[in-house]
Amino acid sequence: MNTIGIAASALNAFTTNQSVAANNVANVDTPGYKASVAHEEDVKGGGVKAVVSKGNDPVELSKEAVDMMLNSNLFTANAKTVKATDQMTQSILDIKV
Repeated sequence: MNTIGIAASALNAFTTNQSVAANNVANVDTPGYKASVAHEEDVKGGGVKAVVSKGNDPVELSKEAVDMMLNSNLFTANAKTVKATDQMTQSILDIKV
């Protein structure tokens, strides 16, 4: 898998993680709701995927806030990887012309 493909898989994984955290926050006051948990797993050939499972614990807003900030920063870092790779590819194409 190429650099953009790996970064794109991470963007998808962190989007899923952010959705899980947002869903947990939205259900913080739902009686009996147990927080879902997302984690990343390696994909054969490169990249990652998010795996979501139902947890056994109630929602902790402080944990969800930290997870959302972390996911946001990781998403931004991978988006910059895609942008940098695109710029390098464009530079290579410009050199060939």
